[in-house]
Amino acid sequence: MTFTMLMIVAFLTLFGGALAYAADGLGRKLGKQRLSLFGIRPRHTATLITTATGCLTVALTVMGMTLANESFRAWITRGDQILQELHANEARLKELQARNAELESVNQQIRARQAQLSSELAKLEREYQAQLAQAEQLRAQLSQVNAQLQSTQARLGDANRQLTQAQRTREQLEAQIRAERAHINTLRQAQDALRRQNDEFAQQGASLASENAQLDRENRRLREAGEQLQAQNRQLEEQNRQLESQNSILLDRAASLRVQLIELEQATRELAQLANIRLRPIAVQIEEELGRIVVDAGLSEVRVRQALQDLLNLADHTARARGASPAVGQNRAVFIPDKRVRLATGEQDEISESESLEAIVQNIRASRDSVVVIALSLTNTAQGEPAPIELRLFRNRKVFDAHEEIARLTIDCRPDRNPLGQVLHFLQSEVRRRAIEAGILPRQERAGMPPTVGETEPEALIELMEQARRCRTERVVLIVRAAKTTYAGDTLTLKFETLPERAAGRG
Repeated sequence: MTFTMLMIVAFLTLFGGALAYAADGLGRKLGKQRLSLFGIRPRHTATLITTATGCLTVALTVMGMTLANESFRAWITRGDQILQELHANEARLKELQARNAELESVNQQIRARQAQLSSELAKLEREYQAQLAQAEQLRAQLSQVNAQLQSTQARLGDANRQLTQAQRTREQLEAQIRAERAHINTLRQAQDALRRQNDEFAQQGASLASENAQLDRENRRLREAGEQLQAQNRQLEEQNRQLESQNSILLDRAASLRVQLIELEQATRELAQLANIRLRPIAVQIEEELGRIVVDAGLSEVRVRQALQDLLNLADHTARARGASPAVGQNRAVFIPDKRVRLATGEQDEISESESLEAIVQNIRASRDSVVVIALSLTNTAQGEPAPIELRLFRNRKVFDAHEEIARLTIDCRPDRNPLGQVLHFLQSEVRRRAIEAGILPRQERAGMPPTVGETEPEALIELMEQARRCRTERVVLIVRAAKTTYAGDTLTLKFETLPERAAGRG
């Protein structure tokens, strides 16, 4: 209770006591005067006047307090509403306190989560710094790999020159082999003559049987001589022990010579592999194409690796079909040979097949255009042996648009000029040359054979041949066009158009 309300209660108590005292005095006075109002008995009139005076006094007091004190006025006018609002506010306060406690617990959880996220952020920052340092190391390694690649290319040029020299040596050795084969034929003829002599000796064996009896007698004589030889053998055993001591010395020397022999045999095998000296038929010849793929730009690293594996499988299938076989413990009949490169520090390092494939993957992904990857044989490979290959990369640019003219030929249709031969020679020489010069990557499917660049539908080729045969009265112009948009790694598909010479000149 406030001080103001305390004063109001004290005032009302004192005022009530004074009012009771005054009303009692007024009642006595009116009772003594015996007044009568409205015909009421004096005693009741005094009671009525006293009661009315008390009511009026209380009303005036309440009115005066209402006008004089704002708190009293609010209590008189809005007391019940204030109580209701008070109860509602108390309930709302309790609800807000419960909500505040719940929010406080959520706030604590958020603080804990914030602390956890802060620690994770610090951990991620450390990992980022570590990965950044690793990226710097990878950049340094990439620069070293580029230097190694340049050194490898220089060594590859040297190896190509050595390979050219080895090919000349191989040709000389093949000439020697042909001479040896002629010598072998001569020996076979001599062997046939010896066989005939053996037959004659078999006939003479019968006559020798009679001489065996004489030899038996001679054997008895020789047995007696053998006893004398045993005595001599004991003397020889003593000499043999002396020779054994010398033999141990010779064995040690033989062991060292055996090691040298193994090294020489290894060098001989490597030289034979380099010069490709083979007595068996050749399955895969040098620079033959065993497969090709086109890798589109923007592929993921996983898809690029899968494309290279598909190319190796294709090359393996082609090499097996020609007679090559995988080495012991290997799955493919083709392999990328290890390479030795000289580092910038002067040291030599060996690059394995997986490392070569990794470098090829990075080169393909660094290219912004699609890339043609061709698997080429590095050396001649005999039947039953694995074939070493090299993967070469080319940019797969557009060479011809659809219906673009490649070359044209004016055909002399006179029978003595062989128009069919003119067309075939034109396709095999001029069209092939124009396509290669424009950028088509030729396919060297067999060594010693001209490389191929395209193909023609059999129906179109047959129709062209018929037109060439029917051409009898005038000269015509044969126009060769690309049947579709062709890129460097594609097979060129041809279409033909023939026009009279006068119409072609006007065109």
